[in-house]
Amino acid sequence: MAAVLSLLTGCPERQKNELQLVRRALTSNGAKRKGQKKELLAVEFKPDTTLRYKFVSARDVTLEVQTGDPQTMAEKLELVIAYRPVEVDPLGMTVIEAKCESAKVTRRNFTAAAKTPDAAEKLAGRTFTIKLSPRGKIADYSSLTEVVRQLGELAFTGRTTGSQKIKNPDMIYDFIAMQWYLWDSVATIEKPVDGVAKGASWTAAQLIPLPMPMIAVRRTTYTLDEVMETPEGRKAVIGSTYELSQENLENWPKPYADRFALTGMFGFLRNYQYQSLEGAGKQVFNIDTGAVESDRQEYKLVMTAAFLIPLGDSVPVVTINQTITTELLDGE
Repeated sequence: MAAVLSLLTGCPERQKNELQLVRRALTSNGAKRKGQKKELLAVEFKPDTTLRYKFVSARDVTLEVQTGDPQTMAEKLELVIAYRPVEVDPLGMTVIEAKCESAKVTRRNFTAAAKTPDAAEKLAGRTFTIKLSPRGKIADYSSLTEVVRQLGELAFTGRTTGSQKIKNPDMIYDFIAMQWYLWDSVATIEKPVDGVAKGASWTAAQLIPLPMPMIAVRRTTYTLDEVMETPEGRKAVIGSTYELSQENLENWPKPYADRFALTGMFGFLRNYQYQSLEGAGKQVFNIDTGAVESDRQEYKLVMTAAFLIPLGDSVPVVTINQTITTELLDGE
């Protein structure tokens, strides 16, 4: 199993007691190896409890060439999504209903403030469901895929160049990444029932959202840095670092099909080459409630490109400074 998903239903008090017994066993002598105390990190959804999260993905982008001053742009996506368990089965699939309560994009292009609404803002008011396996992984995302497909259609201008459709800038990939990897810090633990010792690390391949519709992949390394005792429960502090990866991502929702052209500056660039990725993050996971409470990722990605129409020996360099945050607002 890649994670343990405990969804309390049917006989919630009995199942809660069983989970507590498992936790005690994992943190007792049976879960100690070489004197190390281990922690069970398990995602939990309690019946009739809705968890509301605020997600923010923001980036500053700099385009540099050999001649002329650097050009800059910035964009930010802010989402509030509420998650409610509607069908629960501790031994089988569990269905979570997610409703986007608000979606806002702010963008300053290389030349001026953006005037065209971002397709990601159309998430507001939409509802989708996801099925989670007992491993804590997303097992059925057909509903999410349909929402993403609809958003992708809304990103196109309705115009064409030759036989290709023309697409406006959008932050759909940012939504996908924030949703798809919400529970990844726990869901990618290799042997979750063995517990995780302080200092232990594990990895995951993840999508890097970009200002252009390209698929960039990072290898994220998670590390259990510490466990804090707080009035709200025991909280695991999970650090993360990132490096570029050549891996292929499979089975994730994709917003576009076929080839298309882009509006704006990125429509004049091609042949992107990733040069470096550096950064780190920190997540706080409440062990007692089984919920991600906060997550912050900061990284810098550098890539080179080429102009669609060559301009001598000029090599464009694109630098992206990215921040992604997740915050649990409340559980009702």
